[in-house]
Amino acid sequence: MSQVISFFKRIRLSQVVTAFLASVLLFFTQACNATSATAPKSISQPSVGPNSETYVPKGDNILNPAEGGMNNFSDRDPRATSDAKARAQFLKENAAQEKAEKSTNNPAEAIRRVGSDIGGIGKNVQQKAEDVGNKAQGTAEDFTKGTKQGLKNIQGNVQDAGDYAKDTAQRTAGASNPIDAANKAFRDAD
Repeated sequence: MSQVISFFKRIRLSQVVTAFLASVLLFFTQACNATSATAPKSISQPSVGPNSETYVPKGDNILNPAEGGMNNFSDRDPRATSDAKARAQFLKENAAQEKAEKSTNNPAEAIRRVGSDIGGIGKNVQQKAEDVGNKAQGTAEDFTKGTKQGLKNIQGNVQDAGDYAKDTAQRTAGASNPIDAANKAFRDAD
C-alpha cells in the first residue's frame, strides 16, 4: 500500500494535465477534421489525347509468344528461360561429375578417401574444443567480475544501513517521546 501511495506522491499534477490536454488536442484534430466528401468520379472512357499512339509489336518483335498465361502470354521472362536452362544443365553435369568422383570400384581408393575425410573431422573437433574452452574462460571471467561487483554493492548497502540506524537512533534519543519517534522513522523507511 505504501508503494502505491509513494507512486502517486511522485506523479506531478502538471504532467497529468499536460498528457490530458495533448490527448484531447489529438482527438479533436483528428476526429473533428473538416473533410470534403464527394461522389466518386465515374470512369467512362480513358482520357486519350488526339496524338497518342499505342505500339503493338507484331511479327519478330513479339517478346513473349501467346501461351495462355496472364493476358494470353507466358508468365515467365523469356530472357530468364535460356539462363535457367543453361544453369540446370550445368548443375546436372556437376552432380554427375561429383558422383563419378566419389564412387569407385577400387577399395584402396575408398579407404584413402575415408581416411582423408577423418583428418578433416579431427581438425573440426579440435577447433570446436578450443572455441568451447575460450568461451568457458570468458564466462568464468565475467562471473568473477559480477561477483566482485555484487560484493561491493552488498558492502555499500550494509554501510548505508548502519548509517541509517545510527541517524534513527540519534533522532529517537533526542525526541520527547522515543516510541513515537521510532514508529515515525520506521514509517519513513517504507
